[in-house]
Amino acid sequence: MNPFDHEDERPWRSTVRPAVVLLGAFAAATIAYTGFVAAAARLLGGGPAEALVLDAARAAAWSGPEWFHGRPTAATGGVSGGSNLGPTSPTLAAAATARIAAIRAENPSHEGPIPVDLVTSSASGLDPHISPPAAYLQVARVAARSGLPEDDVRRLVERSVEPRSLGVFGQPRVNVVRLNDGLREMAGQTRREGRSGSP
Repeated sequence: MNPFDHEDERPWRSTVRPAVVLLGAFAAATIAYTGFVAAAARLLGGGPAEALVLDAARAAAWSGPEWFHGRPTAATGGVSGGSNLGPTSPTLAAAATARIAAIRAENPSHEGPIPVDLVTSSASGLDPHISPPAAYLQVARVAARSGLPEDDVRRLVERSVEPRSLGVFGQPRVNVVRLNDGLREMAGQTRREGRSGSP
């Protein structure tokens, strides 16, 4: 008798059951992992969810020279996404050159190189973080245009620098959403103190 001629006589349940069990196990593991990551982010992040992205509407509201500016964005219609332009792309080079010229024109007191994060977009296009050098570059302009003392604005940036995650992961960074919220609060406090001290 040819062993290849006979059909498998095992019931179909014995074949399907392991697949169903594995599907359920992997689904449960995925849900548990997602819950764990969300809980860890909430525990370690310690901030409101609205500070986790810099969408186009919020960036437009802070486009004035009296605000700190975030990274350029390639997101369209509020949908996250990068430009997908590689380092040898002439389009990316032209865009970076134009952004450098605009930053120098807007911050004439700055001398030296422009931090790369101010002229390139993030992979998501909604990254609210910039490097500390990118924030310090804007201090003189923000102070002059907002009427706040430059030393106070610089100290605000210093307080806003977030360290590496767990002391190991990533780089020091500044959340532009929280930084501008702090700037708005500082400006409001200065106005209140001015009114209360007026004759």
